[in-house]
Amino acid sequence: MDFFKTMERVTGVDLNDVQRKAVQCADGPLLLLASPGSGKTTTLNMKIGYLLLEKKIAPQRILAMTFSKAAARDMSERFERFFGTLTHERIHFSTIHSLAYQIVRQYFYKTGRQFRLIEGTKDMQWNKKIILRNLFTEKRKTQPTEDEMDELLTYISYVKNRMLEGERLKEAPCSLTDAAEILTRYEEFKRRDGVNVLLDFDDMLTYCYEILRDDEAIRTHYQQQFEYVLTDEGQDNSVIQHEIVRILAAPHNNLCIVADDDQSIFSWRGSDVEKLLEFPKVYPDAVVLTMAQNYRSTKEITDVADHFIKRNKKRYDKKMFTENGHGRPPIIHNMRRYTLQLNYVVEEIERTQDAGEIAVLYRNNTSAIRLVDALEKHQIPFYMKEVDVKFFRHFIIEDILNFMRLTFNDKRADILERIYPKMNAYIKKAQITQLLNKNDRTTSVFDQLATNVHAPYQEQALRKAKKKIRTLKDLPPKDAIQMIRHDLGYEKSLQRTAEHLKLNEDRLLGIVTQLEYIAEGLPDLTAFAKRLTRLEEIMRQSNEKRPGVVTLSTFHSAKGLEFDRVYMIDLVDGIIPAPDDIKEYKDGKEAKMEEAVRLFYVGMTRAKTRLELLTYEQNNEEKTAPSVFLDDVKAILQGEKVKDFDFKEPAIERKAVVTNKSYQQKKVARDIPEDAITERSDLHRGMEIEHHLYSKGYIKRINGNEIELVFEHYGTKQFMIDFCLQKGMLRRVGEV
Repeated sequence: MDFFKTMERVTGVDLNDVQRKAVQCADGPLLLLASPGSGKTTTLNMKIGYLLLEKKIAPQRILAMTFSKAAARDMSERFERFFGTLTHERIHFSTIHSLAYQIVRQYFYKTGRQFRLIEGTKDMQWNKKIILRNLFTEKRKTQPTEDEMDELLTYISYVKNRMLEGERLKEAPCSLTDAAEILTRYEEFKRRDGVNVLLDFDDMLTYCYEILRDDEAIRTHYQQQFEYVLTDEGQDNSVIQHEIVRILAAPHNNLCIVADDDQSIFSWRGSDVEKLLEFPKVYPDAVVLTMAQNYRSTKEITDVADHFIKRNKKRYDKKMFTENGHGRPPIIHNMRRYTLQLNYVVEEIERTQDAGEIAVLYRNNTSAIRLVDALEKHQIPFYMKEVDVKFFRHFIIEDILNFMRLTFNDKRADILERIYPKMNAYIKKAQITQLLNKNDRTTSVFDQLATNVHAPYQEQALRKAKKKIRTLKDLPPKDAIQMIRHDLGYEKSLQRTAEHLKLNEDRLLGIVTQLEYIAEGLPDLTAFAKRLTRLEEIMRQSNEKRPGVVTLSTFHSAKGLEFDRVYMIDLVDGIIPAPDDIKEYKDGKEAKMEEAVRLFYVGMTRAKTRLELLTYEQNNEEKTAPSVFLDDVKAILQGEKVKDFDFKEPAIERKAVVTNKSYQQKKVARDIPEDAITERSDLHRGMEIEHHLYSKGYIKRINGNEIELVFEHYGTKQFMIDFCLQKGMLRRVGEV
């Protein structure tokens, strides 16, 4: 009986013409380009079934690999559903890492050597992160920040997956100037006794490649064992993974790679879209097929996504299409402020009957913090595809909390020691050392310091710092954070840190802004600290998928998923595309920008029937520019030609603060609305005003530098008058 008719009768799967051709193309190299929603996993499983049932290939001769354990498990489960009643044969479904581990283990056993894994284990003595942290500290004489650790780990993984050595190490993007030296020390440490070798996950790939390259017996064993090699998600394979697959498939070259160059979004992890583009050159007799029919999305979503991705130059020429019905076109929401974006998404989720068919997607994990905060406050359950709580361990969080701890007890020299370089009180290290040695916990640390100063300016600075620190505990948490940020000089400290360590300044200041929003509406500093703990706990518990709950995910983690409705948020220049994407594009290098385009494309193609793209013009006191990608979408929707990218200057305009004699005299370098109230004399009790975030309200009370406002939808809130005037936050109702 015809194989495809049997499959349709037994499994209910009716393949289209291209899918059938891919299934029957059994011998020789095949690159199967699979557009989003084109049924690639089903086709791959049918191809394996064809090899077993039609070609009579023994199952142990077939190797099916994919990128992650979850994907391998999914392939295996689908295969069992399709062919469980037709064959009892078991196929070797594997990740490349697990196969590499098998090969490495065999080699070490053969050579009589031993190895120990230092990643993915609970062994705290032999732990990759601890080893690297110690080596960093030994080199720099200081503990690495979370950002520095993340960058170092990313750098090492990138170098190994891209197979970079010697002078080529300079190709690896990294702001840590001594990353290569730390890498060298790390490799020496792992091989220090010559017998017991320490291996991390990336070492598995490095050793596997070298073993297959140099050990003829092991190479021949695996090449003879696996006559047919099939890999899914080939666009995610790193350079070294492509090389491992190439060696395994030889000399038969019965190799099938299922991939989509338009969904190659992991270059920072070592993947390289060029490897897919070079496939016909590496295998001159290769067959390249394109599965372009989308079974997932409406025609409107499919057409926009297909036109959007065509902006990229380095890609296979293909046209995604669908025979699905029509639906609503993608919607672009250009909100005036970030908070309106957040409120809109929350309200949309509240109104839906099935939140399980909704996904909220974003580029960076930091976008999830305020979203999680808002969802929890509205008692909306959610599932996070990727839980990342590094935010709560960031040094900035600890700094802010230490400022707050000091306000409750300014006799604690040990707390001051952690933050004194980050405040504008001119405190020297020698003075802190004397304080710690003195160990006087009966007197304010600022009073103790004031007895040992030689310059009037420091005495004055200490007096002001003491007053401001003590003031913090009586302020609402948001105002307290703003005082720490501006009055006590913490923002300038972060700017210096960013410049010195070559960190992203906007990202650092963005964390402080996140904290201000979390603090909004909380009664006191204790409640703020508890809220941070609560949010971290909620996020840790949100990684279990439950029916009927909304999914939160980064664009990267959403690949392979599909939802009826998708909301893509924070679509502003500086987030997507990122600052580095923009900078390199302006310098004539398009690789990063093309990957950002692919990432945006991945987000769009998760949607079945409804796609909404959200942006905003202002985030807190920062002006933002909607993502240039939205210009493309608008042009496509209007039937116009997509133009070259035109970035506004700057991509994200963060307002610099110009310091003067006091915080009250600081003037923010920003465009304050002409109708904004900027004079204290213009404020009076009972006056109707409009706040730039909370809309209309009236002045209930003015007391010194504090103003109490009552809003129609947000109730009573307190603000610092000088801060409101300087920022242009208030205007008279009715004024234009």
